[in-house]
Amino acid sequence: MNPLKIEQTNVSPFVNFDTSLGTYILAGYSRPENVRDFYFPIINWLDEFRKTLIESKKTGKSIDPVNFDFKFIYFNSSSAKFLYDIVILLNDMQKEGLPININWYYDKDDDELREAGEELSDMAQVPFKFFEINA
Repeated sequence: MNPLKIEQTNVSPFVNFDTSLGTYILAGYSRPENVRDFYFPIINWLDEFRKTLIESKKTGKSIDPVNFDFKFIYFNSSSAKFLYDIVILLNDMQKEGLPININWYYDKDDDELREAGEELSDMAQVPFKFFEINA
């Protein structure tokens, strides 16, 4: 699969999904003017990735665990809906027997961001691993 890479701006996050490197990262600020236009290609890429992994699994190929990293500094409520959609898609992948780990990184002084991750995890009924960082 072709990688999906979007450079970070003041209003949109860094995106780096690269199957050859095993890198799946969303990081930075997420408050794009048109949230749907920003996140739609990301969700489409992940859906294609899911299909590719399912096909690989059907052929008996071993699938390495996918570590999906959320490293946000801030995201607005419009972005939260699309982040929820991404987490649901990742959860569906887990339900299909694909090894997915969801990692939520947050600044040690940012209780709100940790709580936002906990809420996403609870709403989607999928476990996250939480990592406190010094930003």
